[in-house]
Amino acid sequence: MTDQPARSPERPPGRNPDRFPGWDWDDPDGLATRLDDFSAQVATCATLEAHPGGLPRDHAGFRELGLTGIEFAAFRTAHPEGLGTDLTALRGPGTEPGTATTTVTEPGTLYRVDGDRWFTQLDIAEPLPFADASVDWVYAEHLIEHVTMPVAVGWLREARRVLRPGGVLRLTTPDLARYLVGYATGDGFLAKHRRRLTTLGFGPPMPTRPAFLVNQIFRHYGHQWIYDLDELRHVLTLAGFAPEQIRHCAYREGLRPDVADLDTAFRTDETVYVEADR
Repeated sequence: MTDQPARSPERPPGRNPDRFPGWDWDDPDGLATRLDDFSAQVATCATLEAHPGGLPRDHAGFRELGLTGIEFAAFRTAHPEGLGTDLTALRGPGTEPGTATTTVTEPGTLYRVDGDRWFTQLDIAEPLPFADASVDWVYAEHLIEHVTMPVAVGWLREARRVLRPGGVLRLTTPDLARYLVGYATGDGFLAKHRRRLTTLGFGPPMPTRPAFLVNQIFRHYGHQWIYDLDELRHVLTLAGFAPEQIRHCAYREGLRPDVADLDTAFRTDETVYVEADR
């Protein structure tokens, strides 16, 4: 359940039309299979080892592994004390030397990724397999828009439940207001956003039509519900966070610098950043 594109390609494939035969931006449902294949391609690592001790179940278990928080929609979290999670299975080389076998993650198992990060496969539509007050922070970049609002509220309730008192949840997501202002005023945002996605190579260049560029945040990439700041406040309040605990943040600015630093630069043009305290 992630829409993380490959970072810093040496040659942006969006500039090579032969790379995307049959790609039709006007048929978002027809692109769903391509995007699933893309997720599977990036869900790989150099080494992948199942941890015999199993998942951490409570705060003591997290601390024993050197973990303080959870990053959702991350095959390999950038936080050295974070547990990465995703719905998509992560694949690595097999454990038998000299064979072509592949290790594939399974839900309910903890894995060591590339020797220095932790990962577990889970579905945010299900209860989190951790005790109350297990972690100090939760982070999710461009995940909440991929699920329906009822699923989002249920997941946020679970995130609040596993946070320790004083803990922080940080969410980022495409900002509906930014798109609509760009459409209404012609301020250049939509054209800039189109160029950014083309440079990333996420398919061939998009059409230049303003209506298309607004519609793509609703209909492409598996998006289910698009938020502005008020809509984020609404779902966080439904999940149990008090209104005074919810605040609008800037890129890489927040209560915990180590968590805010997980924000990635290529999303800043379209993103709204929000934190909520436990």
